[in-house]
Amino acid sequence: MLSAELFDTAILYVLLLAAVALGWTLGYRYAQQSKKQDYPDWIPSVDFLLAESNDSALENLLKIDQLDDDSIDLLLKLGKSLRDKGELDRAMHLHQKLFARADLERSALYAIQFELACDYSSAGLLDRAERILRDLLQAKGHNRDKAALLLIELLEEEGEWQNIIDLYREKMLPQGSRLSHRVAHAACEQAEQAVRQSDFLTVQKLCKQALKIDSGCARAHIVLGDLAYSQNEYREAIRCYLKAAEVDESSVLSVVEKLSAAFKYSSDYSGLKQHLTEHWIKTGYVPALVASMNVEGSEALPESAVSELLLELKKRPSNQGFLALAEVVLSHRQQLDKSQLLQLYDILRGIVASEPKFVCSSCGFKAKEPHWRCPSCKDWATIKAFVPQPVHQKPEL
Repeated sequence: MLSAELFDTAILYVLLLAAVALGWTLGYRYAQQSKKQDYPDWIPSVDFLLAESNDSALENLLKIDQLDDDSIDLLLKLGKSLRDKGELDRAMHLHQKLFARADLERSALYAIQFELACDYSSAGLLDRAERILRDLLQAKGHNRDKAALLLIELLEEEGEWQNIIDLYREKMLPQGSRLSHRVAHAACEQAEQAVRQSDFLTVQKLCKQALKIDSGCARAHIVLGDLAYSQNEYREAIRCYLKAAEVDESSVLSVVEKLSAAFKYSSDYSGLKQHLTEHWIKTGYVPALVASMNVEGSEALPESAVSELLLELKKRPSNQGFLALAEVVLSHRQQLDKSQLLQLYDILRGIVASEPKFVCSSCGFKAKEPHWRCPSCKDWATIKAFVPQPVHQKPEL
């Protein structure tokens, strides 16, 4: 009786072991099959495809019956890599083959279309790129923002400013996008063309349109100020220039001379002195500092001008400021005393401390410490000593 029970127990134990072994074998085979389905042997890496001199591996990849999201992502990365390498024909061929497939989802087709538009743009086929990008804007896909930005960049390169404005008027651009300032600059470009054609009513209309599109467009105020200045309306010119300064102080850097002349023609020397001083404080623009010292009625003597320049440059050391100081010293034949020389030494130390000491000969990356590997372009042994190139030209004193 006991032996029969032991025999039955042994049989059960053997059957249990057999079941476990069978389950493990089936699970292992299933896992291996799943792994092969997720990562088939026919999908090579991007590096392998880029290294291939022929297109056989690429063609085999494109002939697969079904492509999952990972495969499409791989192909899009491959196409971008080919475009970056300058192999535009292969990139376009890849994206055209992908776009011709009928088994892809709409989102994938939009992504392929955008990459194809980038290919055409890089190849100089701007009309084709523009058509695709306009289709993407109308489709309102997830890459609509990128398509809008690239389309505007293409139109800017071609100087088609009116087409950019029409996109905005037709509400083709994404709502709440950051492209409004580019549209406003397109209107300002047209306004400057109208200035050259003496069409002053159109200038005012376009500048108002630019400000309506982007209230922070300082350039529109600058264009209106230039128009008023050309018509000897100096008070209006000052108003426009100062309005631009309220929006963006650095925007008036290009019109400091006109602004100073407008103040002088209006006999508002105190206002000119105040604005130039504020402009120097806010922007550190050295010509504004020098101009403020030469305002009529407040011209500084050469000795005090040197002292004032040294004091300001000690706060903001710069090569441009040092050059302005040297011009004052040379033009008035001034001699610096010991304390002024010490101040000048501190200024030069500040200038040297702010300059880069090393530069990458490959990409131009500037650094204050040496690197074997460039942090920017990742190339090796390209970091060299930074040596400013001398200008072989005598200063005009």
